[in-house]
Amino acid sequence: MRKMLLLFLFLVLFVVGISCAYAAEEQKSSVMITGYQISPEVLMRNDIGTVTVTVKNMEPVKSINIKEARMLGRDIKVLSGSYFNIGRLGPGESLNLSFTIKAGYTDGIYYPKVLIEAEGAQSIRYRIQVKVDSTPLTIGVKNIPEDIFKGERARIEFVVGNPRQNTVTGVKIVTEEKEVIPLEVFIGALSADESKVASFNFTPQTKGAHVLNFKLEFKNGDNQHSADLSVPLDVTESKKSAELILTGLEVESMLGMNVYKITGDINNAGLEEAKSVVMKVGDTEGIEAVHPYKAYFVGLLSPDDFSSFELNVKVGENVTNVPLIIEYKDEDGNLFSKTEYVSIERRQTTSSGEMPVSMSAVLVVIAILVIGAIAYSWKKR
Repeated sequence: MRKMLLLFLFLVLFVVGISCAYAAEEQKSSVMITGYQISPEVLMRNDIGTVTVTVKNMEPVKSINIKEARMLGRDIKVLSGSYFNIGRLGPGESLNLSFTIKAGYTDGIYYPKVLIEAEGAQSIRYRIQVKVDSTPLTIGVKNIPEDIFKGERARIEFVVGNPRQNTVTGVKIVTEEKEVIPLEVFIGALSADESKVASFNFTPQTKGAHVLNFKLEFKNGDNQHSADLSVPLDVTESKKSAELILTGLEVESMLGMNVYKITGDINNAGLEEAKSVVMKVGDTEGIEAVHPYKAYFVGLLSPDDFSSFELNVKVGENVTNVPLIIEYKDEDGNLFSKTEYVSIERRQTTSSGEMPVSMSAVLVVIAILVIGAIAYSWKKR
């Protein structure tokens, strides 16, 4: 019995000794991964990112040769290869190693591992936590006028929010709408749970239903992402805008070259001022504005105010109507344009270089009579 007890104690001491030796051997591990960084911090589906690990030599006096470093992943795809023959790390020195990874199509938390092989059969395995969350940025209309009028500027405000766990960069809103300015608003970086406001100006030129299309673009790391937003609007006619009408139009034929002088009055029958009012002839085939009044600057027209104007135009043989263009600006500087037509009545006119047929006949008769009188007087002598 005593022998069996001694044998049991011996076995226990042997196992404990082996364990202590193994633990001591583990403590002797001179290479450690002291930290890591992931960019971007949280990936979206199919994003490409970078994992950078810091390898440190924990030996106080001895350098260590790093033979190999690699990264393995199942649900996270590792795009970069292994590092071979990395070299020696001096006592207390650190080394950064980067690996390129690609997220899959499923959100979640994944744990790819990094393997480091050093001299003396030393090796370490370190698991990296990689988050995949495809929550996009949000964009919505913050403020929009209740009534939007044709020809009047309307300010539309959007709010962009970042519900993600990490910062995104390069945030901007773009549009291709011709009646919207600016075409792009750059917001920049948005931290987690941060929001910013972007504004656009919409100046519709037609009434009725409009749909404005915008695109929100941003980067998660180096990965480009976008989201679309459509804003339906109803545009009506403003009852307070300027309304310019032409009255008292007269067309006078000038001598030669089919040139006409067009005069009349331009009246503001609206409820707002019309600024920088300009009258000019429409540039179409067979119609050409000529001096001295190729265009006529009227200037400011207050409500119920009017001004006279004069234009000179040269027209072709087959032209019967001349377009007159009225341009003006509202109080916000928006440019408006409308076209009115004036009829050209053809009349037989006398130019400085030509003579009517009837007058030519009279002169011929007079010349014959004079010649006859002269001949008769000579004959009588």
